[in-house]
Amino acid sequence: MRAHPVRTVCLLLLLCSLGPPSAWAAQAPEAPWAIILGQDAKRPTVAKLLAAQKKARALAWVKPAKGFPKLVASKSLPGLPEGQHVLLLGVCGTKAEAQAARALVRPMVPDVAVQQLTGTAALACPAPNALKAELPADAKAEGTFAFPDAPGLELTVHRVAPSPALACPATDLLLRVVQGDAVLARHVMKGQCAGACNPQEQEAAKARVASLQEKARQGDTMAEMMLKNVSVDCQARQTHFKTVLTELGAPVAVVAQEPAMNSRMPDVGMLVGPGCGKLIVSPYLSGETGAQDLSKVLAKADAEGPEGWKAFSVFVPGRDPTAQAERRHLGHFVWIAPKCEWVTDDEEGQDM
Repeated sequence: MRAHPVRTVCLLLLLCSLGPPSAWAAQAPEAPWAIILGQDAKRPTVAKLLAAQKKARALAWVKPAKGFPKLVASKSLPGLPEGQHVLLLGVCGTKAEAQAARALVRPMVPDVAVQQLTGTAALACPAPNALKAELPADAKAEGTFAFPDAPGLELTVHRVAPSPALACPATDLLLRVVQGDAVLARHVMKGQCAGACNPQEQEAAKARVASLQEKARQGDTMAEMMLKNVSVDCQARQTHFKTVLTELGAPVAVVAQEPAMNSRMPDVGMLVGPGCGKLIVSPYLSGETGAQDLSKVLAKADAEGPEGWKAFSVFVPGRDPTAQAERRHLGHFVWIAPKCEWVTDDEEGQDM
């Protein structure tokens, strides 16, 4: 019995529209991807790892699906190594989604990995744990800096107007950690007004200046010295972005804060970087930072790797950047995990 010619033509057209057999396989759904925070042959070891990560707030920037992260046997997911207990952050439908979720925890969990499964699994993809914080419309960008090996994760720096408005022209410095539109952490270094900033303070300052001037005319040397530090103006005090240290496994900003009153005093330097799911401000840089160009500051980690930010030295290089003897040491910083803070240890720093 011969096939109907119309049916044959329709079948051929359908097969042509689907393409060759190799293309049919390409249209099959992609196998899911697991995000693995750690694994070990012994279950208690992995359980301790999860407790340590939670204590260190290593998962602060990620919002896992309900029930995650969780400890599972590797045999429960097709394609994972046999005989392992796995700390699973989630399962995503695509590699791009898994890598984006991995980036949210990698600064605090350097060994986090993504692995494609060989079969089906229920999807439970983490999302960014975003803050409700919009960037002000008048914000002026001063820099954007990527996290190494964490695609899409960035440290951004903006200059923004203070709210409420100040009596002086000071502005705020806004630092954020973002992934796309999601704001994961933010820190505002607020501008301040110092000196005579209202009518009563200005009248009092003028009277004080007049009194000191009279004493100086009478030969009072102390009054002459005090006049150099007295102002009748409302002075702005704000923090300036200088540079970013990129040698530490995570971007760490170098900022300089103007002195409280006397503009002839040097600025003081500080560091701002990620830790415990926040942006942490370091103690002041040591040495005569006001005499240094802080935009040239560099860092050297005690140990190379993604966690270099946990122990490092900061310095200004000399004319020969490779000559250690010419470096101006500005501090050695050590991360204290239980307190979520950096402390300085200059004795070690001098030996960098």
